[in-house]
Amino acid sequence: MMKPFWILGLVGLTLLGAATAAQGAGDMATAPGLAPQPGGGLQPVITTSELVVGPNRLAFGLLKEHQLLDEADVVVRVYELHGQQAQWQAQTRARYARLESVEHGQRMHVHPDGIRHVHNETTDVQGIYVTQVTFERPGPWGFEVLVRQGDGPAEVVRFTINVLAAPHTPMPGTPAPRSHNLIASDVKDMRQIDTSDPPDPRLHQVRIAEAIAQGRPQVIVFATPKFCTSRICGPVVDIVRTLLPAYGERVVFTHQEIWQDAAAHELFPTVAEWGLQTEPWIFVVDGQGIIRAKFEGLTTAREIEAVLRQVLE
Repeated sequence: MMKPFWILGLVGLTLLGAATAAQGAGDMATAPGLAPQPGGGLQPVITTSELVVGPNRLAFGLLKEHQLLDEADVVVRVYELHGQQAQWQAQTRARYARLESVEHGQRMHVHPDGIRHVHNETTDVQGIYVTQVTFERPGPWGFEVLVRQGDGPAEVVRFTINVLAAPHTPMPGTPAPRSHNLIASDVKDMRQIDTSDPPDPRLHQVRIAEAIAQGRPQVIVFATPKFCTSRICGPVVDIVRTLLPAYGERVVFTHQEIWQDAAAHELFPTVAEWGLQTEPWIFVVDGQGIIRAKFEGLTTAREIEAVLRQVLE
């Protein structure tokens, strides 16, 4: 049964980088953009932009009256679009995943010495809605999200997403690029390769190519904590850091900055090698150098850890 479908544009994608870097940044963009949007109605904030034919992780936030909703009951309906007509394809629940880098509504930062420090900085970015969706063909697809908070009435928001025939970034099951990324021993100042405050040497010890040659599993996070317009670039690195105590002896953790020279809009070569057009991204690579999973945008440590456990079995 075909029925009319209200088509809305994709919400939440902003240019990557600080104001100076965002201008002229080419096709590079920050995938997640959890910033309030104009208007007070229910709005989706999509944090995954690279959706392709086949199974996908879809992550998003929900804004109402300029506030992010947490712990809502959310159902996602997927429609195949044909012009202004839509055919229902699937329905799934979206679970709410709380971020490990937020405590009591305040951002938590993991320092290089492992000490967890809670900033006196409140945030409404406390979690993200995550579900799995599958697409059979490229092109526009429609989404209908039903949202209920507590005993209140259900609300509906609709939007479209353009599905790609193939991804720009390496796919799970394929070899990871053998990148010769800069590490701590290559630079005099860690701030050249890590804009975290402070930089974390633990995430800059082994080149990606060397880890693959050594048969060591890896978690690689592409993010720019300083030069980002979205509030989640830095927190993604913090989320990865929370895994170091449990897995740091068995897994190589690498943080790859985006901008080699932000003022000149010059990307690090490794970013181009991995085909990134948005940020942040996290890749999990096994000991054979095969990509086992990838996560675009806001991601929880639990999602990463679930893959790591399989890799380490």
